[in-house]
Amino acid sequence: MSDMAQQAATETERQLAELSTLLLDIHRLSRERSLAAFHDAALQRLQQVLPFDKAWWGRAAHIDGRIEEHSFHLFGLAAGFVEDWRSIQHDDVTVEHAHELPGQAVIVDMHAHTSGLRWLGERHGLGELVCVIHTNPLTQLTDHLSLYCPLGARFDDRHRRLLTHLVAHLSAAVDANQIRTLIARRERLTQQQNLALAVCDRHGVLHSAERGFAELLSEEWPDWQGSQLPEGCQPSGYLGRTIRIESQVDQDLFLLTVYRRSPLDCLSARELSVARQLSQGQTYKEIARELGIAPSTVRHHLRSLYQKLDVHDKASVATLLSRTPPG
Repeated sequence: MSDMAQQAATETERQLAELSTLLLDIHRLSRERSLAAFHDAALQRLQQVLPFDKAWWGRAAHIDGRIEEHSFHLFGLAAGFVEDWRSIQHDDVTVEHAHELPGQAVIVDMHAHTSGLRWLGERHGLGELVCVIHTNPLTQLTDHLSLYCPLGARFDDRHRRLLTHLVAHLSAAVDANQIRTLIARRERLTQQQNLALAVCDRHGVLHSAERGFAELLSEEWPDWQGSQLPEGCQPSGYLGRTIRIESQVDQDLFLLTVYRRSPLDCLSARELSVARQLSQGQTYKEIARELGIAPSTVRHHLRSLYQKLDVHDKASVATLLSRTPPG
């Protein structure tokens, strides 16, 4: 092998080793970092191999030639960047170029095309960008990543090819990070049964979900299927006939916990207290003394909870309580 061929082989080995280490680091970060911290950590790692100082990373739908953002993360960019971009969206050649070559990164000089793109670059101190899109198989949304270098700096074909090979891994890492978030959330719950977890965006599109999530939603909406919350179910929460959904906001996503409703959910807090103490074998007088109410009031609560639960004795109440995990 000639010296030139040997040098080329050595350089190829070096680049493959660099790529392997980068991918391992990205997937490690997806397991270790929170939902709020993952994107920044991953982009900081990418800066070690790509010459950018700002980035826009998100998931969007491409509808009639327009981009509708479902979730996004800005790195080094002003909070108003996306609104500025929307004002010149029709003038951005990047959208057309990227969708002509899905999965292939494209380089765009923001000052060599349209007046709108030039204005955006000048306003935010951006020179060239390299952009890639990838259709996420779970959400059917478009994952997009645009990396920006400052005025005077340049991306080259090696950078473009590297981002092309990275995009599917970055999309998978976002999914893995969301699943890790669901696992961590489940570990913090005192109740573990009759529930399932999911992540959705403000449009109700599910990004990640435990296997039981669809099963529980189907109990409330038997004909429902798909990757979007059923009509009438909001990301902010839901209370229905058979399920209830609690929601926690994290960045621009919603962490959902769906619970199968218990018959005990129809009881007031005082009725539930009476039911629990009654099932423990306490007498009316003991319950009255502990709750600071009259024995006649205890009897009133008991009649009311019997009626609501459609039962007729203490043993039936105790059975229902034993089937309901503490929440």
